[in-house]
Amino acid sequence: MLDEIDKVILSHLGRNARVSSQEIAGTLQGMGFTITDRAVRQRLGRLDKNKSILGYSVILNPNLVSEKVNRTILVKFKFSRNIADGIDRLTRYLNESPFCIYSARLSGDFNWICHFVFSSIEQYDLETNNFLNRFADIISDFRSYESKATKSSPYVLFDEHATNEKKLQVYTILNSLKKHDNLNDRLQSIVESLVKYFNAKFARIWFYDKKSKTLILKYSAGKYKNIDGEFSRVSQNSLKIGSIAKTKKPVVSNDVVHDPRIKYHDWAKKEKLKSFAGYPILYKGTVVAVLAMFSEKSLSPSDFEILGIFSDQLSKELSGFFEAKDFLLI
Repeated sequence: MLDEIDKVILSHLGRNARVSSQEIAGTLQGMGFTITDRAVRQRLGRLDKNKSILGYSVILNPNLVSEKVNRTILVKFKFSRNIADGIDRLTRYLNESPFCIYSARLSGDFNWICHFVFSSIEQYDLETNNFLNRFADIISDFRSYESKATKSSPYVLFDEHATNEKKLQVYTILNSLKKHDNLNDRLQSIVESLVKYFNAKFARIWFYDKKSKTLILKYSAGKYKNIDGEFSRVSQNSLKIGSIAKTKKPVVSNDVVHDPRIKYHDWAKKEKLKSFAGYPILYKGTVVAVLAMFSEKSLSPSDFEILGIFSDQLSKELSGFFEAKDFLLI
């Protein structure tokens, strides 16, 4: 089993296999772990031994690979009593083939995908003929497509330490809300916390008015604190904030400069904005508000997930206020 230190070490190696053990030790020490350079090297030896690390390789520029003959292969199996043995033979063949840089089992119309790279079309033709004859007993359909690599990257083990830190921040924010007895103070604290803890350039909360089917901006923090501008009232039919209220589903983006749901791309470019995350605030299954933020940093899938957890918990934390008879959204 991998512990938290192992995962941090593997996360570093996944990004750069040439990173030094001293550098990894420094990072771990900065995270609060008491560990030496030597201890990191010992862990690397253990990770090698237990096959958590199978090897270290160079990542080639995709342009170099694209100059070769690249083919993506799709295979559909011909199922029979001997199919398991045939799949084992295919797996061993692809694992041992230096020209196969990727292979995987599929679900759907095809059962297998692999990517071949050869130095010449003659090599490809010869090996294709060999492949088809070798596995004729299990192949019912074979498709070959010319392809061009645009990205080449190893799998980076997810760094759970950073995620746990952000989850802790979520509950820190939620606990800090309890010191505010007034709803307005709680909601303003929420948007300010997003700016402080989640690298938001600005964060906002709109409340939904059922009669006009409009979202009305009530709270804002960060660079843009004004709540009386162009986006003070947003239609339910808008592509970004409105769709969150309409569908009860979040809207996220890591490319706001080109995202069609973002109205002003030139403004986003000028502000150096990269990401957007918007989530519904619910009460008894009904959207009462929308929480959203823009950031200059790209957000990872785990960041989007954690913000979703935050919004869900926020809905629960505020439910007491929503139940109050004298509480008015607008």
